Amino acid sequence: MAKTGSKTKAGSAEPDMNGMLIDSVYISPLTDFGFKRLFYNSELLIPFLNDIVGMDIKTVEYKSTEGLGWFFEERTAVFDLLCTTNKEEQFVVEMQLGQQTFFRDRALFYGSHVIRRQAPRRKNWNFNLKPVYIVSVLNFNIFRDEASKDRVIERVYLYRESAGERFSDKFQMIFVQLPKFGKALRELESSTDNWLFLLKNAERLKSCPPEITGEPFKLFLEIAEIKKLTPEDMNRYEVSLEKSYQMRNIANFARMEGMMEGRMEGRMEGLMEGEMKGMKKGITEKSQQIAVKLLMRGETVDDIVSITELTREQVTALLSQLPKV
Repeated sequence: MAKTGSKTKAGSAEPDMNGMLIDSVYISPLTDFGFKRLFYNSELLIPFLNDIVGMDIKTVEYKSTEGLGWFFEERTAVFDLLCTTNKEEQFVVEMQLGQQTFFRDRALFYGSHVIRRQAPRRKNWNFNLKPVYIVSVLNFNIFRDEASKDRVIERVYLYRESAGERFSDKFQMIFVQLPKFGKALRELESSTDNWLFLLKNAERLKSCPPEITGEPFKLFLEIAEIKKLTPEDMNRYEVSLEKSYQMRNIANFARMEGMMEGRMEGRMEGLMEGEMKGMKKGITEKSQQIAVKLLMRGETVDDIVSITELTREQVTALLSQLPKV
């Protein structure tokens, strides 16, 4: 992720959050706080889904995500929202910062819970399902084969092989791979391009570019203005931004580890392994620092586990070390 400012902490590769917030005009959409702040507004969500998925949605109703069975262990994703459209289509919309083991399976798992929840309890039912869509905005590439190297948006359907046609349109997964989108402002050709550009670059902008026109995009940047955040929102955004960078460091670490695993041999392999252990230790220490801040603010252990990469046992141990008030 490109930095909004160039300031870093002395002697560290970690970004200086205070410096970056001073330099920034807009919040990053690729944070838990930023993504939810933007897309819990139906005036943004509806045109976004209509463009990205190719729909004709008129209205949406946001639904609770409680009881869907989400797990937080080793979590590297932000499950953001569940909504139902005027045609009773159901959408799970999430933003994923770093690649997760069995990520494709996780997308299926999410979808299966939404589908299962359609079944009425203790009533006869003919299994007439409402369509379910999983829309994942990814800060990594899930498809790396030659045929899809330039395809930013990938759509996955249930497919009948012998007939060469879809088996059902009741379940679809749409993956938006932001690293594959590399257009500059002067190259934007469509509203879909505008959405992708803002998702990837909003935090680096100083004002609304003249190349981007249209009410949804102006509203996007108005809502994203940092100066409109309350002090409480600013605190939440700062924590979310730190979490975002932590997640990206973990993703970069994993990519580095994968590259070195196949290329480094002998003493060089040992040297790099030691360097990676140092990086991993730094990431863990950063998680502990964030956890302590949150504990001092009165956040619950469960919430801190979901925000950081720490286990419940690690957070509880930190809590026991805090001075008693």
